Amino acid sequence: MGMLAPRIGRLDAGQRLRLLDALSAAELRALDGDWSEWAHAGQQAPEGDWRTWVLMAGRGFGKTRAGAEWLHALVRESGAVRIALVAATIEEARRVMVEGPSGLLATAPHGGVRPSFEASRQRVVFANGAEAVLFSGANPDALRGPEHHFAWCDELAKWRHPQESWDMLQLGLRAGVAPRALVTTTPRAGLAALRGILASPDTVATGGASGDNPHLARSWLDAMADAYGGTRRGREEIDGLLDPDIEGTLWPSALIEACRGPAPDPAGLVRVVIGVDPPASAGGTCGIVACGVDADGIGHVLADHSASGLSPEGWALRVAAAAEACMADRVVVETNQGGDMVRAVLRAANVRLPLRTVTATRGKSARAEPVAALFESGGVRLAGRFDALEAELMGMTVAGSYNGPGRSPDRADAMVWAIWALMLAAPAPPRVRTA
Repeated sequence: MGMLAPRIGRLDAGQRLRLLDALSAAELRALDGDWSEWAHAGQQAPEGDWRTWVLMAGRGFGKTRAGAEWLHALVRESGAVRIALVAATIEEARRVMVEGPSGLLATAPHGGVRPSFEASRQRVVFANGAEAVLFSGANPDALRGPEHHFAWCDELAKWRHPQESWDMLQLGLRAGVAPRALVTTTPRAGLAALRGILASPDTVATGGASGDNPHLARSWLDAMADAYGGTRRGREEIDGLLDPDIEGTLWPSALIEACRGPAPDPAGLVRVVIGVDPPASAGGTCGIVACGVDADGIGHVLADHSASGLSPEGWALRVAAAAEACMADRVVVETNQGGDMVRAVLRAANVRLPLRTVTATRGKSARAEPVAALFESGGVRLAGRFDALEAELMGMTVAGSYNGPGRSPDRADAMVWAIWALMLAAPAPPRVRTA
């Protein structure tokens, strides 16, 4: 087809009409199925030696179509390969990546054998023996073990466990001579996993704004510009831009990365505290964060045991398990949601450690600013990656507003209470801990 016509996208409307009128029915069918003629800038796989391609763009840009076409080309070129299809949930993988209007079934090449979807086994099977299996970014353990040649990851910004799921996928992305992954996603500021992928030297990125897709309705683009133009949501969802840090954030992304380090030796910690921010309503998130301080006075964020959707007894048992796992000396719990109830629930869950209850009498930023200052001075370190916690930290601002995920920074509050008790409150006599 490329010999019959120049690239369609480079022609004006009149030239396109004249070209199409001159083509035979067979040539029109071939043109309709020739993705290279219809793809717009950013949808074609980049040249070069890369491991990860991030196609980060606004809504309606054509990310899903690009992902499906990329996989069809790989199957044609590489034969019976194994592919991972990872979305926020298994249902979304099926609805968007497989059965959607731009998914693998709808975009099957003209004249070829259409792949089949085996719902019972959650996989797409191609005529040449290639298969693509569905996975969820909410279930990292399902990616532990399977080996793949290629992976297509959709809307990573929506995954429940983005970093852990990505890590498990990478460990299994080792089949063949040049395993590769494509990430198709709208950006989201504060998502540490996405920033880490983009920062990798073997990642290439393409993308663009919603308006780069010439097939979108102008009325929709105008409505979105009126509603979201100039806002953070507009920059992410329409312009496809990964916003810089939220204005006035107490924890910029650069600060978080600078404070990241290995987990300390438990024997070197002199105190460990579990910070708890109970949920304000049934089904909410209970922030449960373990922090410790070592003999040199350096604080460490050790673990995030936060959980959502638990009953009071359920989250209290989780606090007890976290205290045991981290060999904690004390539990510090915010009691604005009912101090007597919180104490009773924790005692009923067999939390026998010293229990300190605290009440938030000032705004969140007033409590968080001194803790953020400890991070800035190198006094507190993150013992690994904590995507959900870090996203909340980046949403806390000097002005006292919260612009992160969810309605409240439950995890961040729990961490702030724990660090405050360890390093800013009246000190308790230190003792040397034994592993």
